[in-house]
Amino acid sequence: MAISNVDNQIILRPNNSLLPEDAVKVIVALTIVVLLISLGFMHIGAFFVLPFAGLEVLAIAYAFRIVYLHSSDFESITIVDDSVVIEKRVCEQVSKTVFQRYWAQVVVRDVVRSNGLGGRSAIFISSHGKEVEFGGHFINDEERALLVRDLKQTIKQ
Repeated sequence: MAISNVDNQIILRPNNSLLPEDAVKVIVALTIVVLLISLGFMHIGAFFVLPFAGLEVLAIAYAFRIVYLHSSDFESITIVDDSVVIEKRVCEQVSKTVFQRYWAQVVVRDVVRSNGLGGRSAIFISSHGKEVEFGGHFINDEERALLVRDLKQTIKQ
């Protein structure tokens, strides 16, 4: 995951190794291959292979679309004067939370997954009864520990 730390601003972004143009090329190539194989099966009498192959290509195209919608997701913390500003973008929704720097606390807790299995550690920035999770999806536990150390130092300066 990409972590940028510039002038009291920390930005977390997912790795996006596939450009949208390349995704279209992959889908077109996959469609051609699946179509050729389906036509071969159709030629020997297996007519129902073609509709299912079309459904398969549509499902993969849909998956690529979901990945594309989340390609611009990010989480950022900006520390300016007496404010700690946390911004999140998920799909097309942007949220912004502002805390007073003096009262902001950085806490690491274990979070149980929604299915009840296992867990992971999570960073929470809190103040006056409000708390926001930060870096829950974009970084691993080792990066999270380094980030917590940096955040605690930066916020308390």
